Amino acid sequence: MEVSVSEAAQMLGVSPGRLRALIHAGRVQARRVADRWLVEATSLPPALHRTRPMAPHVAWEFLADNIPAHYAPDQAYRWRTRRARLADDHEPERLLASWVASRADRRWFATRDDDEMLTDPRLVLSGCCDPRAQISAAGLVEAYVTGHDLDAVRHTYLLRPGGVHDNVVLHVTDVLPPTPVPLLLVAADLADHGGDREAARARALIAEALT
Repeated sequence: MEVSVSEAAQMLGVSPGRLRALIHAGRVQARRVADRWLVEATSLPPALHRTRPMAPHVAWEFLADNIPAHYAPDQAYRWRTRRARLADDHEPERLLASWVASRADRRWFATRDDDEMLTDPRLVLSGCCDPRAQISAAGLVEAYVTGHDLDAVRHTYLLRPGGVHDNVVLHVTDVLPPTPVPLLLVAADLADHGGDREAARARALIAEALT
């Protein structure tokens, strides 16, 4: 079912401008007809933000497996308190995705030449491509890439801008995460897909990370 931008924005609880940004980022499937967008309602993710996202550096520090060594006692206390809140939440995957939404710019692409992407040193695999996700995602590449390398990666694999039904999702950030990525990062990436299967695995990974 296709709906207008204003209807889709109302369904998500965001502004029409934010909805258009999601379309251009490939996070929402839509097609342009004449001078307006028609949005595929089934491609809309769950409510995007339950709360205001953290600042990018705070999000990355929260996702880390351990308390950052440079944290002062009050910062360490907030880090632990947030993790305790996440552990007790009834929908921890949505809360996590909301908190760390600023960690990277998530973009969808399409390509016919994705075999070598899984071993490209410019990419750090995460989300559905991380073995800990335990999700079969044949033909899908999900990884982190720096903004510095993005154009070169696109050129190498002839990546075309795509949408949520295409086969490459790149999280564009300033600095690559470590390999393997923190478990909470895998969970956040899975939660962003919006499917029931991904949400269930994200919830399990959050529980494992916080044990």
